Amino acid sequence: MAHIFISYARSDRPTVEKLAEALESAGHSVWWDRHIRGGAAFAKDIESQLEKADAIVVAWSSSANQSDWVKDEAVFGRDKGVLIPLRLDKCETPLGFRQYQTLEFGKWHGSADAAEMSALLDAVADLSGAERPGRAPPAERSIVSRIGSDKRLMAGAGIVAAALITGFLLTSNAPVSVEGVNAKEETSGAAGAAAHDHRPSIAVLPFADMSPEGNQEYFADGLSEELLNVLVRVDGLQVASRTSSFALKDKVLSVREIGDRLSVNHVLEGSVRKMNNRVRITAQLIDATTDKHLWSETYDRHLSDIFRIQDEIASAVVGALREELGIAEDAPITIRPATEDLTAYDAYLKARELYLARGQANVAESMRLFEHVVDLDPNFARGWEGLAGVYAIATSWGILDRDYSAMSLVAAQKALDIDPQLSAPYAVIGLTYRTHYPTPWAESIDNLQKAIERDDKSTDPVLWLGMDFLAVGRIDEAIETFSKCLAMDEAQKLCRKYRSLSYLAKGDAEEAITDATINAEAGYYSDFDAYIPHFLEQDERLLAFTISRTVNWWANFPHRELITAIESADNPSPERIQKFMQWGDDQNVKVETHAHTMLTIRAYENLTVDNWNNDYEMLWLPQFSHFRQSPEFKQLAGDLGLTAYWREHGFPPQCRARGALDFECS
Repeated sequence: MAHIFISYARSDRPTVEKLAEALESAGHSVWWDRHIRGGAAFAKDIESQLEKADAIVVAWSSSANQSDWVKDEAVFGRDKGVLIPLRLDKCETPLGFRQYQTLEFGKWHGSADAAEMSALLDAVADLSGAERPGRAPPAERSIVSRIGSDKRLMAGAGIVAAALITGFLLTSNAPVSVEGVNAKEETSGAAGAAAHDHRPSIAVLPFADMSPEGNQEYFADGLSEELLNVLVRVDGLQVASRTSSFALKDKVLSVREIGDRLSVNHVLEGSVRKMNNRVRITAQLIDATTDKHLWSETYDRHLSDIFRIQDEIASAVVGALREELGIAEDAPITIRPATEDLTAYDAYLKARELYLARGQANVAESMRLFEHVVDLDPNFARGWEGLAGVYAIATSWGILDRDYSAMSLVAAQKALDIDPQLSAPYAVIGLTYRTHYPTPWAESIDNLQKAIERDDKSTDPVLWLGMDFLAVGRIDEAIETFSKCLAMDEAQKLCRKYRSLSYLAKGDAEEAITDATINAEAGYYSDFDAYIPHFLEQDERLLAFTISRTVNWWANFPHRELITAIESADNPSPERIQKFMQWGDDQNVKVETHAHTMLTIRAYENLTVDNWNNDYEMLWLPQFSHFRQSPEFKQLAGDLGLTAYWREHGFPPQCRARGALDFECS
């Protein structure tokens, strides 16, 4: 991928930080002056990076136009032939650069999957020769293309919440069929504290790729995940999550340090060497408290034995821990292969790795591979499950040539037709329902509950179920569900964020701030503007402004007016609303889609289903009780499907029916 240099003015740093993150998430390496070494000769460092750059992105703005540094770097990029200019506001580009096509980023909200980023990634690919994201059309005679042409199956699908789906569909534990050892029937909880209470626990580290070309990492990672998915279903064994274990990839840590960090008392590690149709796998089980090797083995086999090797490794691990687990000696582990087609399985592992890596090019290639997988083996349920997942996020990565939302539903149902015990397809269906207006909330909740019934080890469907409960105002059930999520993985920031907001909605500010503080310590500040009224009540005005500046990072955002609106909530001001709308026009920011800001300044007329960004948690915060008592709230609740759900399943405690056609909320 490309090495990119970003030139910008200091006042635009918040936007550039998000721009750099988005480019890095697409697989590119990015340099901007954050990387200047302490004490380094600053100009020399910059010149060196300009020389190395495959593309020089210049972020023009009113401030950047006044910077000699930015102009010099732009000249360097122009003369080298690697200039990509973009514009952050309505400024004119300086003389000498107006003949270049400039990408418009004035309305960019910082999202990696926005159209602006898609255009920038295409420009980088064209300039640098890096792989250009493709449209990935299906083969003319593929099964998928035949499904896509059936309009009866395609009707009525909406856009899936792609950012939520990514990371769950291909790491769910449910697809592995384990026979011989009792499967867990209840959620075992996180591995946290396992090392301290001496219950048997384990982390499966990513196996190292030892292949001569170093191009089999996807296969090594896939083997590690398959073993994790088997072990997580062994009764009595606590298993660290894939997210936690794979976060230590390439880190130089002792086994004791790994055990301490992941709160486990055993570590399974190994390596894979794959050449043609042969595979050599080395695995070893280590006691993380004593550094003692409990078991090790090397398997030198034909690739067709891969599932048998997984059997043997998992059985050996369980055998070494048999006494601690209380498992009978004659209880082997048997893995039922998901497919007999090794070519399909290899393509599946490649597709899964690309899916998890994200980025438009990766998503497009992942889609092509998953389509190839189900063409090779139409009965490979996990292939259809993966295809449902990648279809669900396609439009968010600028791949727009087909109705991918509808196709994700078709693929999910196909996966369930083959294997009704899969979990992830139900989650796809539940989230897809959630993005239809009016939302069929009962169906969304039902599908997420089915996903959890089939895989109670994954936090993601639990998170999404909690979000549904919060959306419909079932606050206590939301808190209970998010707490279950955190019991499974205490590092799950989104579960903690939404539990905090649920506590705030319930009026328990102390618990809300406790959760928010834990997230802040982890560097996660999403939706922290919800806490501004609390800190103003505590006379923490400086902290309130700091939070606003952190969350509302756009240039010239009217922070003072926002704080004043919170402090004088009983005195709405048309002039204040006009000032915010003018700021949005000046900065090319669609401010009417920002629910917190619109609620704070009481711009109720902008809180419509067309502007809705699924900010349901904002509807129930104490500071917005004035909106819940307005006609606009009733209109929005009806358009979002909330009113229909309440009338069929009961109103939440903060609302009550008033006759057959009306209701009120406090």
